[in-house]
Amino acid sequence: MSILTAVPSHAEEWKEIKDKHFVVYYGSAMSSEEAGRLLRQAEKYYDLIARQIGYARYSNFWTWEERVKIIIYDDQAAFMAKTGQPAWSKGYADRHPKLFESKMIVTYRQEQEFFNGLLPHEISHLILHDFLGPQTSVPLWFDEGVAQLQEAEKRAVADRLLQRLVLEKKQLPLPVLMELDIRREKNSTKVTLFYVQSLSVIDFLLTQYGSDAFARLCRQMRDGKSFAEALRLAYGHSFDSVQQLEDKWINSFRN
Repeated sequence: MSILTAVPSHAEEWKEIKDKHFVVYYGSAMSSEEAGRLLRQAEKYYDLIARQIGYARYSNFWTWEERVKIIIYDDQAAFMAKTGQPAWSKGYADRHPKLFESKMIVTYRQEQEFFNGLLPHEISHLILHDFLGPQTSVPLWFDEGVAQLQEAEKRAVADRLLQRLVLEKKQLPLPVLMELDIRREKNSTKVTLFYVQSLSVIDFLLTQYGSDAFARLCRQMRDGKSFAEALRLAYGHSFDSVQQLEDKWINSFRN
């Protein structure tokens, strides 16, 4: 099903509220107060995420006609019917494949978990893909690691779990993590480890070396370098290989 079917049509009754970077479309199930709160949260997350990964300094920003559309269906049934998403899906962020600038977050009216989880997660995906550009194939682990940065609860869980796993030497070797496609993975334990370890490695890079170095890493990837080569060029003073990154990341749990 085309993503364009998710865009509100004139025949449907939608309300709209705008701010600097986002436009929220919502139906009768959501109050104007809820929509306003969602919009404020989206703007807050945009600022936090953009600064954190060094995007704000290099972006053309999502303003005027470039604003991200947040489409909120009244309920899960309407969301599934219009988007073709499966029952387990809470929402998604995407761009029309031929119109890179058509940024959208599509979901349905939900409780607090949306504001704390899905909203920052999907905004992070869009910011990262915007930063790296339409021609860059973003490594899955890198994409999901960045997307979880603003989910505070996940970061706490990742720290606790990996503290134990690293001490027991049960973490995934980074080359394995970087090649793992959990979209085809049936082992739930491996899927969990993929997400928490992806988050932990990205968080380590940002916490220990800052957003400027991370921005250099992203620009090198945008220019066509592999992650390993981009890592060497962006962090050569700290480590020049994936193995050195892995060693320092593991040591951070032992200090």
